[in-house]
Amino acid sequence: MTKELKVLLVEDSEEDSLLMLRELCRGGYLPYQRRVETAHDLRRALQDEQWDLILSDYRMPSFDAPGALEVLHESGQDIPFIIVSGKIGEDLAVAAMKSGAHDYLMKGNLARLAPVVERELREAEERRSHRITQEAVRRGKAEWEAVFDAVSDLIVITDADGVISRCNGRVSDYFPGGYQAMIGRRIDEIFFGSAQPEGQVFRFLHCMQSEVDEDISFPNLKGWFNVASYPMRFGGTERTGFVFIIKDITKRREVEEEKRTSDRELLTLYAVAFRLQYTQGVQKVMGDLLFQLHNMLQMEFSCIHLFEGGRLRLKASLGISPDYEKAAGVIVKGTQWSTLTLSGRPFRGDRPDQRFSARARSAALEMGLRSWCAVPLKIGQEVMGVMSVGTRSERTFSERDVFLLSSIAGQLAVLIENYSLYDRMKEKAEELYRSKEELRENLQQVKRANLELGRLNTVKNNFIGIASHELKTPITSILGGVEFLLKYSDIKMTPEQHNIFVSVYEGTVQLRRLVEDLLSISRIEAQGTLPQKRPSNLMRLCREAHDMFALPLSERHIGVRITGDETPVPMDEGLALLAVKNLLENAIKFTPDGGEVELQGRVLKKSEVNGLAKTVRPFYHGFPNGLAPASRCYLLQVKDSGIGIPAEERVRIFDKFYGIGDIGHHTSGGTAFMSKGSGLGLSIVHGIMDAHKGAVWVESAGDGKGSVFSLLFPIEEEGRLSG
Repeated sequence: MTKELKVLLVEDSEEDSLLMLRELCRGGYLPYQRRVETAHDLRRALQDEQWDLILSDYRMPSFDAPGALEVLHESGQDIPFIIVSGKIGEDLAVAAMKSGAHDYLMKGNLARLAPVVERELREAEERRSHRITQEAVRRGKAEWEAVFDAVSDLIVITDADGVISRCNGRVSDYFPGGYQAMIGRRIDEIFFGSAQPEGQVFRFLHCMQSEVDEDISFPNLKGWFNVASYPMRFGGTERTGFVFIIKDITKRREVEEEKRTSDRELLTLYAVAFRLQYTQGVQKVMGDLLFQLHNMLQMEFSCIHLFEGGRLRLKASLGISPDYEKAAGVIVKGTQWSTLTLSGRPFRGDRPDQRFSARARSAALEMGLRSWCAVPLKIGQEVMGVMSVGTRSERTFSERDVFLLSSIAGQLAVLIENYSLYDRMKEKAEELYRSKEELRENLQQVKRANLELGRLNTVKNNFIGIASHELKTPITSILGGVEFLLKYSDIKMTPEQHNIFVSVYEGTVQLRRLVEDLLSISRIEAQGTLPQKRPSNLMRLCREAHDMFALPLSERHIGVRITGDETPVPMDEGLALLAVKNLLENAIKFTPDGGEVELQGRVLKKSEVNGLAKTVRPFYHGFPNGLAPASRCYLLQVKDSGIGIPAEERVRIFDKFYGIGDIGHHTSGGTAFMSKGSGLGLSIVHGIMDAHKGAVWVESAGDGKGSVFSLLFPIEEEGRLSG
């Protein structure tokens, strides 16, 4: 079978070239050849094509074989180089072989040419395969080492005696000496020093592949860890070393502890809220509340005092001794306990001290009271009493405990005040029968009392809103469970059962959306949002937000036009998308069926931004002061054709929980967006723009219809971005 062969001839004789090609044809090759006579032509030929073989005369008028070898070496190519010469001395042939020639032949004996070529081609292929293999091994080793060092856990390799032979780069985060300080030392010594008892952790794991189930703390490291061990074997079954994987689980433990605490607090709040719904009298409610505190928060002593005639009188208690009940039954005005209660601030201690009366302190010590905490019962600035709890243990009441108890005390105060208002209303109702003039006066008092009751209910609702961030985890569990039952469980359900599950799923999605809004506004206000800025395309984000509402837009036949400058804007994509989504959702909600929403963006120069001052200053006093320093800004406007916003309410709509008018002002469609929002969407947008050091405001779209919401993003100069 004829084999193709690309031959580069370094030869000045055309006749000799033809003889060599004829010999190659006899050997079963189909040669493609190019003949060169100078170093320049040889370099050009090596650059232009890939060659299988070079056949070179040793000496020519303007070139020779050593010069050709030097050019070949400069190119870096590995091509079989065979010298074919009329006559060459043995010394010259040996020197040529040492310089890199693979073989030499005499022109008078070309019968060996084909076998020599076949051998050199085979050896060249072997060298090529070897280089590829070596490169693969080197690359594989480099990739393995990169992965080894990138693992977030500590990986330590030891010999059979526990002496460290290698570890990954993660150790430098835990040990000051890093890698070099670990090598050659025993793993027990590194992690325990001399504190490890015999037979624990590392020494125990030497015996088998296993993992320590319980969490471990090392004397030489902060935090908690899990340790796993795996034996290494080479060429047989005998272990030659061990691989230890030490996982830092400190954050996981902290999260688990936080979850346990949050679950306990949520259950306590739920139980308290449930008990506060009782209508069997304030005395019964106070007793049930103390019972729940004992069960949920592991309290052993508790009591509630209310002010009557300037004195604190015991109204409910649980767990206290008869002597303490007598000693603390009435606390007169002017004592430390009474004064601290009237200050309206919680107070606590690790032992009964001088804040107790002498008799109360003696009785408290006798019944074993140690750690205690007292929180005032108050509404606004008015203090109506105090709730105190205590334990026999050495526990210390933390700020979080005090906050939880204060929240419960606030709700109890609201309930007590409600009962008090109810009793006063009854008294006034009886007086209605005695006098017509008193009737008018009592009606006014009842009206004022109802207003106060509404204010107190608002306080209660705000408290429940604060606690709603704790609902996210159970909501996620419910949502996941219902979604699994609906979509993946293959459980046969009747249509009624399926409709019930669909209703539960949709309701849970709405509840999750409300909780997410509450959590977003809470984080923005409490901690401040830290945007991760990078240059992004706002028009692309607008199109992504549009895609999220494709179904309601199609159902209500609302057209959306998105046009504008594609200039990259430094922003946090996630936060910016949330802001655009909230504005687009409002625009869809307020736009009637068949209407149109327009999103338009453009770049403003500094002078144009200053020209907006009159429009923006009702929303941001001193504008453009407060904006991030920038020579240009990007203005994104969302325009709807809805009912518009009254001028006197445009600034207030960015407040939390603020809504305009009744439900009729919050719906314009017949198929989607039919409910009043939470009142948090625009407040979240305002917080996002504050985080970007930008601005948001609203204007009328003109003709008394529609609104235009504007987002202003600063565009930093190139020097600021690169820095």
